[in-house]
Amino acid sequence: AGLVAVLSVLAAAPAAAAKGELKPAKGAVVAGDFIAQDLRGKPTRFGETRGNVVLLNFWATWCPPCRKEMPAMEQLYQAYKDKGLVVVAVSQDQAPLATVRGFAEELKLSFPVWHDRDGIVGRQYSVPGVPTSYLIGRDGRIAYRVLGEYDWFSPEARAAVEQLLNK
Repeated sequence: AGLVAVLSVLAAAPAAAAKGELKPAKGAVVAGDFIAQDLRGKPTRFGETRGNVVLLNFWATWCPPCRKEMPAMEQLYQAYKDKGLVVVAVSQDQAPLATVRGFAEELKLSFPVWHDRDGIVGRQYSVPGVPTSYLIGRDGRIAYRVLGEYDWFSPEARAAVEQLLNK
């Protein structure tokens, strides 16, 4: 029975994705609003980021590609936060908030890290695995999507962010 419980938990968790590429989103899809917990356990509303360019990243502490892409996300955030970029990393971990907080502290992340322990937000965004990221324009529309690990400080990523910031 224990193995069945473990397997059912693993089956419910998003899978780790391979290396991703920045792809323009199809259609004019507005990023849905949601509430998740910040690292202090306080409910935080995604809609409060509207008016900024947002990199919305879904990840997990157990995901090596997620860990690998986080430093580049931090670099991107540091380079563009004063120009209107917000990075929101939403953990899909079923682990306690303290585990997520420890991960963010270990990597010295200065952007908002939120926790979606029940995976409700991940399901709302149809996240097929982690990491999955969305680059959202100031108007709230999803402009780009990346499935899998991505270098968020690459020339391609910076050009996409700059293009959205200048819209």
